[in-house]
Formats: sequence, C-alpha cells, structure tokens
Amino acid sequence: MTSLDAWTRRYVAPLAKAAGLSRKGLAYRLVGEKGDHALLEFRTQRLTTPMTVFTVKAFIVPAASWAWSYRMSWESAKEKAPTSSAAIVEWTVAAPRHVAYEPDEVSPLNADWAYGRRIDPDAAGQAMAEVLREHTLPTLRRLLDRDELLAEICNPGFTFHRGRPPGWARMILRVDEASPAELEELVGQVETVSPVVDEFIAWARTRAAERNG
Repeated sequence: MTSLDAWTRRYVAPLAKAAGLSRKGLAYRLVGEKGDHALLEFRTQRLTTPMTVFTVKAFIVPAASWAWSYRMSWESAKEKAPTSSAAIVEWTVAAPRHVAYEPDEVSPLNADWAYGRRIDPDAAGQAMAEVLREHTLPTLRRLLDRDELLAEICNPGFTFHRGRPPGWARMILRVDEASPAELEELVGQVETVSPVVDEFIAWARTRAAERNG
C-alpha cells in the first residue's frame, strides 16, 4: 500500500507548494509577513486495519504565542521554527463522508481520512485536494492576518479549538504593535483565571518595552 508520505507528496505537495507552503515530512508551513505561522499536519492513526487512516490538523501560531509558550527557554527556541504546540487556534480538517474512515456505527471517526480497500487512494487524493483548495488553504492564509484571526476568535465562524481566551489572544496579537497606552488597555482585558496571569502581563510589558527601547 502507498505510504502516507508518498500519498501526500502526490496529492498534497503540489497544491501546497503552489499556495506558498513549504514542506517537511508530513507537515506543511506558511509564514506570514509578521512572522506568524500557519501549519498543516498529517498524522497517522495507529489502528489495526489494512487501510491507511490519518487525521489532518490545521494550526495558527502567532510569533508572540511562540515566544510566550517558550519564554523559559527562549534563547534556544527563538532560533527554531514555531510548532503546533504554541498554536492559538487549531482545527481538524474533516474528511468528506465518501473518503472517511468509519470503524463502526457506535463510534464513527468521521473526521479521519482513509484510503485502501473500499476507498480508492486516488478518490481520497482528489477529495483532499478539493477540501484544501476550496476551504483549508484560504482559511490558513486569511487567519495569518491578525485582525482576521482576532475577529474569528471573538466571533467564530467555524468550529475550532481556541488555545487562549479572547483577552489573552488580543494581547498576543497586539503586543508587538501596541502603543504603551494601548498595551495598558489590553492588560485590563486579560482574563485573570490563570495562575500565571501576572507572569503573562509582565512578559507582555517586557516584550513591548524591548521593542520600544
């Protein structure tokens, strides 16, 4: 059976390259003008089946989110490409029903893609290309605009997991551009439920001060 790496090189890589994404293994990356990253990752599901079953995940990682997440090891982390571990939003690229893997009626994994046996690899590839071209890649590019991303976080137009509450997200997306007055307004909007909220605010003030200094 065709490996997932070979399958993505055939059906995903040309489309991703044309859209400006770089590829490393089963991950694709688009970098925005301000250093934010959009990631598309293909993850094999380790199931006992003769089919190839995999999940496709999309992530948006703003530059400041990477810096905050790895603040304790920033000297080394700043030299690395951001990973999905610091994503501010993430979502699953669900498979259309005709190429979805469904192990049983009790617990269908409709979000998972599959090929082999009853699902032709070419049919799955064509479906993937259509979903990426029509939906996923335009959304990745749109959400690299920080205003668009914040609007989506505050008023979601599709289903995704939000990695930060709105006040934290607003600070992360504005800290590299905010004036001192705006920064203090943002501080007042940061939700205080986290035990590291004081550390987060101090980090934001320091980052902004270093930019302005």
